[in-house]
Amino acid sequence: MTDPLPMDERRLANMLEQARLSGASVSLRAEGEMRMLGHLHLHALKPGATLQLAGAKLRDSLPPAGTPVALTLILGEEVLTLRTTLLEPLIQPGEPLRPAILQAAWPTGSPELHPRRDVRVATPDLTPLEATILFDGQSFPAKLLNLTELGMGLGLPVPLACEHHDLMEVSTLLPGTGDFQVRGEVRHSEVLPGDQLPTRIGLVLVDLEPETRETLSRFVQARRLDRSFNIRGH
Repeated sequence: MTDPLPMDERRLANMLEQARLSGASVSLRAEGEMRMLGHLHLHALKPGATLQLAGAKLRDSLPPAGTPVALTLILGEEVLTLRTTLLEPLIQPGEPLRPAILQAAWPTGSPELHPRRDVRVATPDLTPLEATILFDGQSFPAKLLNLTELGMGLGLPVPLACEHHDLMEVSTLLPGTGDFQVRGEVRHSEVLPGDQLPTRIGLVLVDLEPETRETLSRFVQARRLDRSFNIRGH
């Protein structure tokens, strides 16, 4: 549900500055396109003027300047969606082989703020999925606790020594879809003493192939419909 409170420039600037300082995950999608660039973070911002996004890779196909885009930021338990327009990227002088810093105009439309639980699809009221994590040459059994088009949350019965930005592979079986394998970057980890799954890890999905992204999108939408149907009591 969209945040009913007005989002003035000061509030938006404060939220974006906190997102920059915390290294919050940012995804970018050109309006009308399915493909998403989902491994970005805020590099800098000039309130009322521009946003700068880092994290793009040289092999990424970037929308040209002037393209209307939607930006999605994961802010703890909330998701912030902004609509803006890309500007000319910043190229590092003398470093043409270094990824560009993307630039976007300061958002002019109404931002949308959603509770993150509204976009999760595997929650306490839905059965977790069995998964396997491959990390540092070892495999670990895990439960897939939540899954979105941007990332996933996992619980493990055993300790897993990982650090922020570590990469790992996850495989699971999506009901109605089949085998599903993705790579993710660690953005959150914690230990919950006494819990059945004491090790918790949050991943941002990276380098998704178009076919894999489409499969994930279909599954997410189907789960959302199923959950909506169940909540209505049908």
